[in-house]
Amino acid sequence: MPGSILVADDDEAMLDVYTRLFTGTDYLISKTSSFAEASRLINSGNYDLLITDLMLGDGLGTDLIKIFEKKRAGARSLLVSGSVAILPPEQIPDVYFEKPFKAEIFMAAVDKALA
Repeated sequence: MPGSILVADDDEAMLDVYTRLFTGTDYLISKTSSFAEASRLINSGNYDLLITDLMLGDGLGTDLIKIFEKKRAGARSLLVSGSVAILPPEQIPDVYFEKPFKAEIFMAAVDKALA
């Protein structure tokens, strides 16, 4: 069964990048450009992976990750950011990607998270 992925990014160009990355894969993706909508989707849906930008217009991706982890034990998330340097070291996740990222490395991380 393909993995179900929620992507949250307030940059339309990045949402287009994700669309291109996942076209032709077996993954089912839902995309949103706001923290509020992503939070609603997390609470009403059943996603296997959350991919979120750090800085959304109406909230932080790290807070979305917390919501996702609360809803689903063992939840997998990937944080994407222009820079994680603004975060305190204890808030930087083990797996994150700084923009721009290499598509092959990113998709390998997605595959690993959903394996």
